[in-house]
Order: sequence, then C-alpha cells, then structure tokens
Amino acid sequence: MMKACEVLKGSPLEGLSCIELESIQLIISDVDDTITSQGRLRPCALEALESAERKGYRTVLLSGGSAGWCEVYLRQWPVYMVIAESGAVLMYRDEKGNIQYQQNPCITEEDSKKREDLLKMIGHEYLSSDQYARLYDIAVDLSRTPADRLDDIRKAAQAMGAHYAQSSIHLNIWFGDYSKRKGLIGFMELCGIDEETLKNSSIYLGDAQNDEEMFDLIPLSVGMKSVADNREAFRYLPAFIAEGYGGKGFAETISLLPERR
Repeated sequence: MMKACEVLKGSPLEGLSCIELESIQLIISDVDDTITSQGRLRPCALEALESAERKGYRTVLLSGGSAGWCEVYLRQWPVYMVIAESGAVLMYRDEKGNIQYQQNPCITEEDSKKREDLLKMIGHEYLSSDQYARLYDIAVDLSRTPADRLDDIRKAAQAMGAHYAQSSIHLNIWFGDYSKRKGLIGFMELCGIDEETLKNSSIYLGDAQNDEEMFDLIPLSVGMKSVADNREAFRYLPAFIAEGYGGKGFAETISLLPERR
C-alpha cells in the first residue's frame, strides 16, 4: 500500500518529494480533453473530481469554454470556482450558494464592438456550436474550418488587434488584455491569493497549446499524453506527463495526491 505521499515509480508525478506534494492546496485544471475525453465526461474523471474534494483540495477550472458551459460545471461538478472564456469571466458561489459572475475589468465597450465586427466577418458556419453561450470571446470550430480559412481568420484577428489561442477543439479569439494566465492571477488576487502563493500551492493540468503559459507559470504542472504527442508545437512544456489522455490522465494524477491534513 502507498504511504501518504509516496508516488509510484513510472507514475505521472514520479520525482516529486513529499514536501512538494503536501504543499498543494489548489488543483487548477483545463476542461476540454483534460477532464473530458473527446467531449464527454467519463466516470473516472468525475470520480477524480469527487476524490479531490474528499481529500480536501479546492478545484479551480480554467477553461476556454463558454460562460454557458462553465456555469453547468459550477452547478454540477464539485469545483470551487470557474474562470471561463480564456480569462474573461469568473464564476463562483457566494455565501448563500448563489452563482455570481465577475467580468474581467480590462474588457471595454470598444472590445465588445470589435468582437461583434469580427463575428460578422467570420461567418456562422465556422463557429463553435456553443458560440451563442459565449459572452466575450469567439470560438472557431477546428473540425468545421478548412486550414486556409483558419489562416485567414487568424490574420483578420491579428489585423484587428485581437488575441487568440488554440485548444484541441477551438481557435479562441478575444479582445482585451487578458489570457488564461492573466485572468487566473487577477481573479485569484481578488480572492486573497497572490501570484507567489498561487505558484507554490497549486498543481495545473492541461492538454493543449493554450495551456502552455500555465505550464510556464505553475511549477507543478501535468500535461495529458496529448502534450507528449505534440511536444514540438509547445514553447513551454509541463514538468510532468500523464500516461493517459484526457480524463484518464486527469484521474491518474488526482489519485496520486495525498489527503490534506
């Protein structure tokens, strides 16, 4: 039987010391193809989320997903808070259990107008099916967009001063000086958690290029196996790689975290 903070040889977290494992308070995770697998929440991943809560961790979801989808996560999954649309909006429950929203303060009316203009230029046929549930960003569906059209969209976004990042399923585009990294730091500071504390007390899990700035920020970062498959595309790689893809890799990693005292 494993000791309280022993990590099995060959596991995703092999090489971590007990002290490093016991410093973790927050689990910060991407959602699509990190917790989910090919768009579905598998039993192993849901059980891992439940296990994390039982062990005493707070889970923060950091997603490029729509505000609409992320509200569902907050309602149905055992998570502490959700940062949606690549850092645009924070969702959490107040002391009465009511869901509250906080927009990233850097988003302006001009940003919103540029977003509407770009949406018209892109065309509905290339957008994610959940675009209607997005408040601040644009999600281009990679499976529905030819490579040459995707390149045209990137160029148009750049010309308008937009930011963008690519996940395993979407090209996310937004206007405003924020990102997953900046959004997480800013919203955590509102919760009384400064950047250094965040770095030293968190573990991050992700699967795609839009997670690489988080791999760079959080020393204890874990990539799903898809990261190893595409490592040449990354500027920043995670410290550790799970053996499984998606929810299986997420569950592997959570199973190795000790109970918090």
